[in-house]
Amino acid sequence: MTAETDPMEEMPAREKILRTTIDLVPSHGSDRITHRLVADAASVSPGTVTYHFDSIDTLVREAFRLYMDDYKAGLDAALEARPLMSAEDVARFLVTLATTSPETSELARLEYAMVSHAQRDAALLDEVGSWSRLLERRVEEALTDMQAKTPRATANLLLTVCRGTEFDVMTRQVTIDRTALHQRFLSLIGETG
Repeated sequence: MTAETDPMEEMPAREKILRTTIDLVPSHGSDRITHRLVADAASVSPGTVTYHFDSIDTLVREAFRLYMDDYKAGLDAALEARPLMSAEDVARFLVTLATTSPETSELARLEYAMVSHAQRDAALLDEVGSWSRLLERRVEEALTDMQAKTPRATANLLLTVCRGTEFDVMTRQVTIDRTALHQRFLSLIGETG
């Protein structure tokens, strides 16, 4: 019988520090991340954190870059496994991605913190801008393949509704009816697509 090991224990210190930083941002925000906070949460010494990342700005920037890389790989894998072939597929996929309850808003909080942080970090601004358009481009490609009339405008509108829904969940602590959101996406695709 083998004992289960924590995957975080198996990874190199640099990656462990970055992943721990990603985990801390939703609850602390990027402005409250410190070397000591990350070291404590990652179970490494503060010296190990400063060895790999001499400044908090570098640490946070690299953590956000890792998150964006993970997001892109996950998005690619999801769309390869279940391509968006119909309006139903697009609506279902967007409902799956949208934060619809306060209990599941951790990733949305991370992403909003990243977008906010990038506004003050010129080295990250263009990368976050490109990342933020990634999902919209994929939805636009699917709508183009479906021969929608206005794929770019429709994709933009769908993602605007997605982000607005997430913002509503985070700011008002409301839970969104997933079935109603699904129907709204279908309606928007039908009206503009």
